[in-house]
Amino acid sequence: METYTIKTIEKVMAFATNFVPQNQSSFRGVINSKFDLTPSVGRLPSIGSPQLEIEREKFLLREFKMKAAMHVNIKPENDWEWLSLAQHYGLPTRLLDWTTNPLTALYFATNHSIEELYSDEQLTDGAVYLLISHIYIDASYHINPFDIEETLEFHSPIISDRVQNQSGSFTVHPNPRELFNTEKLTKFIIPGELKREIQSRLSILNVVESNIYPGLDGIAKALKVKYYRETVTNFGAFDSSHYAKKQIKGL
Repeated sequence: METYTIKTIEKVMAFATNFVPQNQSSFRGVINSKFDLTPSVGRLPSIGSPQLEIEREKFLLREFKMKAAMHVNIKPENDWEWLSLAQHYGLPTRLLDWTTNPLTALYFATNHSIEELYSDEQLTDGAVYLLISHIYIDASYHINPFDIEETLEFHSPIISDRVQNQSGSFTVHPNPRELFNTEKLTKFIIPGELKREIQSRLSILNVVESNIYPGLDGIAKALKVKYYRETVTNFGAFDSSHYAKKQIKGL
């Protein structure tokens, strides 16, 4: 995997809006450039043998199915679709989230809490991973996701508005504890000092919380960010009095 640092805001936005890959491509944004490509279930504490870990993974999905059934509008038809849904709502799985939209990946690479973005603390470097020309499957794939023997790229049907709004796709990994690396990956580091300006430009392009996270939670997050940003702009959070800073932090 090759690694590059994009050093200016102009080059970052050109990458995200004008990048044309040779073939189909997917992007993944991470808030910290030191984060590697390991599925969330592979980051859980070890419980011994690989077989025991697979059983735990299956148990997690069974529990999710039972408790989520009454909350879904379109019921997933197989484990591929259930894993897709569970991944988007935070269940540890063998999937890694990707998107076909580089702006969405850039959002996740720079999406610190609003309190962090408008503080005077130094932000960590983020990164956007680019994956080109991998092996595509869909939910009709004949092998169960717990039985695959190679890393595949999975395009789920639209069973969640989050999948649709985030232009989501996934990689599915046979050995979730292994770091994903291939010559078809490229890593672009986003300097921390550019993140505030990137988030501001993304908001102009309407890449905002209410679109990334459709629903009431996304609306609430978007309103908080909008009000926070306007308060900082109008009153100067970095130079305001101690009292004003306390008020802004409470938003």
